Amino acid sequence: MFNGLDVLKDSMLQRADLGEVEFNLLIPCLKFRQLEKNALLVKAGEVENQVHFIVDGVTRSFFFKDEKEISFEFYFPGSMISSYASFLDRTPSAHSIEAFTPLSVFSVNHHDLMRLYAESRKLELLGRLFTEELFKKTSQRAKDLLSLSATERYVKLLEQSPQYVKNIPLKYLASYLNVTPESLSRIRKSLHD
Repeated sequence: MFNGLDVLKDSMLQRADLGEVEFNLLIPCLKFRQLEKNALLVKAGEVENQVHFIVDGVTRSFFFKDEKEISFEFYFPGSMISSYASFLDRTPSAHSIEAFTPLSVFSVNHHDLMRLYAESRKLELLGRLFTEELFKKTSQRAKDLLSLSATERYVKLLEQSPQYVKNIPLKYLASYLNVTPESLSRIRKSLHD
């Protein structure tokens, strides 16, 4: 039987030394949500009031530039997600996060999370570790976009995150890699010839 709390607990324990006390502090603050494919978890222009832990499914973060939709990140089960700048600064989110597939998440609101951080040093450490993961991922992605060719970015993605290639349609994957779908098709063809 599927138990989302076990998935959350396992993910937390992989990152920090938490005991039952910390987990029991967190449980009453969790809100379990299930979203249909394409439903928005976060809407651009609204203040993000929660952080979310993906139990099952995939999310896509995107924004619009010159009326063109730009996909800039995908998250998979075991990930903590949020429009984090909006969450921290209490300002409108610059991007949306959608359920790319049917999605199951646990969410914690801003007020409860700040209270938990004040009550538990270990939960505060866990929050910092999740934030550091987000920062490292974002920094590496920016570096790759500036220093690698489109082919190199695609090959790196294949090697490090094959789930992207398996689960994401070409137009979104191309947007993520900052190439046109036609260019990505040519890259794929050249690598398989």
